[in-house]
Amino acid sequence: MLRLSGVLELCARLGACPADELDFVLLNESAALVRYSQMALYESAAGRIKGVSGVAVFESSAPYVRWLDAVFKHVGDAPNTPRPLSPADLPDALARQWPQWLAAFAIILPLTCRHSRMGLALVAREEAWTAAEVRLLGILCNTYTQAQVLATMPRLPAHPHRTRRGWMVGAGVFLLAVALFPVHSWVLAPAEVVAVDPAYVRAPFAGIVRQINVPPNGAVSAGTSVVELERGELESQYQVANKAWQVARTEYDEAVQAGISDPKARAQAAQLRGRIDEQVAQMRYQAEQLQKTSIPTPISGLALYNDPSEWVGRPVEAGERILMVAPELSHRIEIRLPVTEIGHFEIGSAVRFFDNVHPDHPVDGHLIFASYGSSLTSTGTLAYTLRADMERDMRMGLKGTARIYGPRHMLLTWALRKPLSVLRQWLSF
Repeated sequence: MLRLSGVLELCARLGACPADELDFVLLNESAALVRYSQMALYESAAGRIKGVSGVAVFESSAPYVRWLDAVFKHVGDAPNTPRPLSPADLPDALARQWPQWLAAFAIILPLTCRHSRMGLALVAREEAWTAAEVRLLGILCNTYTQAQVLATMPRLPAHPHRTRRGWMVGAGVFLLAVALFPVHSWVLAPAEVVAVDPAYVRAPFAGIVRQINVPPNGAVSAGTSVVELERGELESQYQVANKAWQVARTEYDEAVQAGISDPKARAQAAQLRGRIDEQVAQMRYQAEQLQKTSIPTPISGLALYNDPSEWVGRPVEAGERILMVAPELSHRIEIRLPVTEIGHFEIGSAVRFFDNVHPDHPVDGHLIFASYGSSLTSTGTLAYTLRADMERDMRMGLKGTARIYGPRHMLLTWALRKPLSVLRQWLSF
């Protein structure tokens, strides 16, 4: 593609430059597309060398130029197609001087226009020529001859109205092509990096938060206690259950001793045994509740919450979320798409995320979830929730802007989608 653009640019330059610059452009600027060491042009009508590469002005009496002139005159009856040239094609006197004046591999290119020949071009270098390079040189030589013919032709003055009409038609066609060009629809929405599989630390029962053992955004290991609830009331209940168990145990022992001689006491001992089992179960339950006052984290990661002072001394209900534990990096983002920007976005649609820290290094991904219903955002606006998986991990909580790509639409209809929507509402159709 780079070589094609270079060929087009050089051909355009040959067609636009003045006649006195054509030789210099072909001889020197062609080396940017096809590597060569020497190039010379020969004019058949005048029977002379027109130019050589590497210099703007040359001496026609120089030995090198005189030798090239003799070579061109010898091959002047060459066919109208490019062909290689070697010392074997020249007389002995010229062939012996070849290593002194010319590179090892050379080709002769005809400079033809219609059915007449205007001259020849000789190109040489130290490496063998490929067919593609010979064809490319042929294209440049043909463009050169056409530009030379056009440069010598008299130019007719263009009619001003016709020129203006042509420009207007050309501009109209260009604008119509741009307007009908299909482009991907897309919308922008705020986004944030969220955890893929976070773990939530919740209150196991109704209580009061006594302390949080990890600072905000601190690292924790799986099984580490991160939240502790107040134990005072539970310890009192455990002590009451323990005392009740001791009393029931004492009464049971007395009833067993008395039951040796008293059938009524023996029957009462069975009831007291049931009370002992009841108090043991109550003690076991209170002990389990005391163990649950120290809440561990299920996974390793970062403890994500705002301020410990907001939680210390705060009553919580059973199942209420206190904090979230998640890995430091994540490849998932959550997008809050305003309802006014909603479009047709299928699962798998392309997404590009521009974070606020490095907006010049966007991350690509694809859509994995789109909610059917909208909800209120922190700013009080309605928005849909979308999630996307990105190609690389990013820091948790990183905010930015996401661009979501939809199906293709004509550029005109996509650019005017909002004015057309307002117009439809105003005209009620």
